[in-house]
Amino acid sequence: MDGSDDGSEQAAVDGGLGRQPQRPDGGREPTQESVEKRHRILRSLREQLERHPAIIAAWGSPDGQYAALAADVDPAQFQRNVESASLRVTWQPNPHLPPETSLDDRRRTSLTSNFKLQYSESSGFDCGVHLEPTPHVDGHLHHQERASPTEEYDYDDVSLAATAPVGVLWETLERIAERLQQA
Repeated sequence: MDGSDDGSEQAAVDGGLGRQPQRPDGGREPTQESVEKRHRILRSLREQLERHPAIIAAWGSPDGQYAALAADVDPAQFQRNVESASLRVTWQPNPHLPPETSLDDRRRTSLTSNFKLQYSESSGFDCGVHLEPTPHVDGHLHHQERASPTEEYDYDDVSLAATAPVGVLWETLERIAERLQQA
């Protein structure tokens, strides 16, 4: 190897959700094309997040080749009485599905990409909508929630009408906002 960065190792991201090592989300052995596609999608989603009234600041990481987005959120916008909140977004435009899974497991959506939108509060509460293979969840698309990091997640089926990343972002943010106002 010539020592150049092929995108397979990325710096850790600290968006209030804990430091997590980042790898490109375009599959196990991402092509430069899938890395660039993911970056364009996440850049577009960051621009959309910046328009949301609850978002204080949003950024992608690493610069120039986003593997994830993070945002500081004003929890008061959701009638939440906590010190701080954050949002983390990932998008995998060309995921490799694990053996013995297929797009048939994508019930309740026509999307072929994987994604996560995860909201977290300083209180420990977090919830989000994920579209990804998860062995202990029926189907890939689900809402997950827990009151604190010491508790197990509760999972619920969800459906998405949106078929493009920006639509998914807004539909998912609306779903999370409704849940936060009920909690």
